[in-house]
Amino acid sequence: MRPEECAYVDSALDLLQRHSIESAHAVWPALRAQAHAAENAHEAVRHAIAALGNPHTHLITAERAASPPPVVPTGQLTGTTAVVRLPEIHASHGRTYVSRGLRLMRALVAAEPAGWVVDLRGNRGGAMHPMLTVVAPLLGEGECGRFVGPHGETGWGIRRRHLCSGGRRSYRLHRVPRSRPGPVALLVDGRTASSGEAVLVSFLGVPGVKTFGAPTAGFATANQTYRLKDGARLAITTAVMADRTGRTYGNAPIAPHVSTDDALTKAIEWIEAGA
Repeated sequence: MRPEECAYVDSALDLLQRHSIESAHAVWPALRAQAHAAENAHEAVRHAIAALGNPHTHLITAERAASPPPVVPTGQLTGTTAVVRLPEIHASHGRTYVSRGLRLMRALVAAEPAGWVVDLRGNRGGAMHPMLTVVAPLLGEGECGRFVGPHGETGWGIRRRHLCSGGRRSYRLHRVPRSRPGPVALLVDGRTASSGEAVLVSFLGVPGVKTFGAPTAGFATANQTYRLKDGARLAITTAVMADRTGRTYGNAPIAPHVSTDDALTKAIEWIEAGA
């Protein structure tokens, strides 16, 4: 590699060594030597990531780092059950996602449903704060989960109806409806990942919650994203998730309470039967 490519690789490896939860187990002199022997800088960084062994840490090229088109939550009342679909969301579209999602939630809360379905199938993650703000009325007050890393822990939860993470309130100018009691069913599948799993973890341990579908992708960890010189992004796994009971998760799929190919039907039946 050219000297400038070596410098690029070293800057990426410095970030990995400083922030990765696998850093303490890596033999960094050998890992750096192997990286410098690669044919190009991106290949070198990917080799280093593979050596660390965390499947959630990844390199995103500048071409792939562009923001995707915005998507918003959707839903409706099915019988006496409110169904809310939470898609994945890029942080740059968070305000639109929250505005549309809370408008939907206010309408569904006003309908006084017997219970709720939160559909996380296909939600590959992105920004967890918009997602959790939308379903804040279903989570109740208090801590919902924590990020647990080698350098400490950071909790997130609901305070005065708004999501708080690390002591900061998210989307505090948006009007969040009051909590709506009732059973909550969560639908998950093999594409429910990362921040999608953070929403799932936030509900685990809550009375009256049941999960349906298939095991999740197994990326219940926290990533910090760093911009590299060429516009690429290095997403480094820095912590694992823990639910409100203290149970930790990580790079293993989270199995649902009920394994089924007809998750929505089974969830509605459970709610309408009195949960």
